[in-house]
Amino acid sequence: MKPLHIALIIIAAIGLATVISLYGNTAQYVSFSEAEALSQEHPFKEYHVVCKLNKSKPLEYDAQEDANRLVFFAVDSLGNESQVIFNKPKPQDMERSEKLVLIGRHKSGVFYASNILSKCPSKYEDAPVQVGTAKN
Repeated sequence: MKPLHIALIIIAAIGLATVISLYGNTAQYVSFSEAEALSQEHPFKEYHVVCKLNKSKPLEYDAQEDANRLVFFAVDSLGNESQVIFNKPKPQDMERSEKLVLIGRHKSGVFYASNILSKCPSKYEDAPVQVGTAKN
């Protein structure tokens, strides 16, 4: 084999290894029921669930007793509800958020979130535009 052919094979192998390694790190958006099923197959893999906070059920958080424990119920985009336990401080304005993205694992009927991303609608509203008359 010529050195050029060997170099091309090595470059192709490196490219293939890069694609395979990046594919393993991609985020997978699922519902609560899918997260529960997938967590049984892969118990240490984290999944992303897009959901809304269920405001009709109580949110349990007491900063005096344990500032690193938040328990609430959320409903995903398919209407599945799950209890969520988050062992970090409560995100600011979580109750006002339009949607939440929970990152974590589902185990024994409970979703254990390692991170919560929230979209607050007020953050994305346009500023009011004032229409005035021009003075000449």
